[in-house]
Amino acid sequence: MRPPFPDPGLRAQFLALAIRRRSPMNPWYLPPLAVARAGLGFLLAWLSLLVMPSVPGGFLGSGELWGQSTPWSVEGELGGSFFFGNRDQTNFSTRAEIERADSLFESSTEFRFLYGTQTNDEGITSVSARSWGAASQLDFRPEALWQPFVSGSIESSFERRIALRYDTGAGLQVSFRDPENSRNRIDFAMSILAERTYAREAVGDDDDEASLTRWSSNLRVRRALFGDRLYFDTNNSYRPVFDSFATFRLNSNNSLSFELTEVIALRFSVRTEYDSRAVERGADTNYDGRTEVSVVVRF
Repeated sequence: MRPPFPDPGLRAQFLALAIRRRSPMNPWYLPPLAVARAGLGFLLAWLSLLVMPSVPGGFLGSGELWGQSTPWSVEGELGGSFFFGNRDQTNFSTRAEIERADSLFESSTEFRFLYGTQTNDEGITSVSARSWGAASQLDFRPEALWQPFVSGSIESSFERRIALRYDTGAGLQVSFRDPENSRNRIDFAMSILAERTYAREAVGDDDDEASLTRWSSNLRVRRALFGDRLYFDTNNSYRPVFDSFATFRLNSNNSLSFELTEVIALRFSVRTEYDSRAVERGADTNYDGRTEVSVVVRF
């Protein structure tokens, strides 16, 4: 049978028109099913690593290579939330974290992505959340009580009207660790950050970009309970502008994980963020928060 669209260009135009017709209010709309498939593929990719054999110099598997423990740890997470009724809402999130530690350095790198849609009473679907980010930190002398470190992050957020934000800084961290269980630890850090933010669009007389210097304080508590079956993690940060403590960012990420197997866990998370300049960039509110349930794969 002859294909209905022999011309690839004509077929691409037809698909673009179909997408716009499904979402006349938002050309950036992605069907929830497509997002679910992408997230499922991400999780299956992590699960496929479970059957991969360990090799010399590798870091995946059970955590031991040729009788020696590996300094690497890898974690993948897939979560979501669904609401239905007067306004249907669907959110999907993915996160990956890679850590490495030895006697000289300890590093942590995180990647995350969030996508959400909502449908009103008229059946119009629009994007309610779309954000991504990456953050990394390098600690020196991780076995010492006082640890200097450097950090950096980059992010973008549709709901908070951030086209691009990046920061870099350095500071000092005090760390208390359980010598019998490395998962039990308390970290408190102070640092100075140089930050630059590009707004999605200028509002009023405000410029669409801003460069700031911030103080940063961070408290993170991690605790394993009931024979490491239950894991509690709370990470809270306060970042005021260097000469104006009324202009600040406040983040709080809290999670409770229940280990189903040695590598798979079920996690309940509550994440909140306050940005005192979000409304100035055109956001509906300065405050964002969400709860979600996710599946975690850890190596």
